[in-house]
Amino acid sequence: MSDQPTNTDVWMLHPDLGAIAHTALPTGYRMRFYAEGDLDTWLRIQAHDPFFVPTAETFATSMPGDTPLLAARVMFLADPAGAAVGTVTAWPNDSLTGRKIGQIHWVALVPAAQGRGLAKPLVGAACVLLHQWGYDEACLETNTRRVPALNLYLALGFVPFVRSEAERRAWRAVAPQLRLPVHISD
Repeated sequence: MSDQPTNTDVWMLHPDLGAIAHTALPTGYRMRFYAEGDLDTWLRIQAHDPFFVPTAETFATSMPGDTPLLAARVMFLADPAGAAVGTVTAWPNDSLTGRKIGQIHWVALVPAAQGRGLAKPLVGAACVLLHQWGYDEACLETNTRRVPALNLYLALGFVPFVRSEAERRAWRAVAPQLRLPVHISD
């Protein structure tokens, strides 16, 4: 088996959203919610993904709803000049585990904002929102080739939610590249 991460979509769970420590944004940065016309903002931020560039159709399919619904779920990180440099979505999910849990969805930062300690408070803000809505747990879907994202989610307390032998193999393959250990049972 190769030590290189595979291209495998995987799920992670956070068992206790109340335990996520608040991580403050750097001075001048702030979170804001989706507003009319922000589809273009979301597409601009997501356009830098090296593995998949979503479209307006992707947005409409994965986040159906009108502006008021999106304004409660889609968040943007604004830099000190007011430009949106990151996005994350808090969404309900009642199909992954059979329980009603929150879902972190579509996390992205523009390249100039990466490596500045912004991802942790960005994802943390969505987790806090989900907890305020009454969710104790959250899930997210990512890919094993997204090692920095896996490291972020592990640091926030998310753990692998293995659903198949292929996912188990993928987690074991990527484990040596992760900063925190992952425990994958047989």
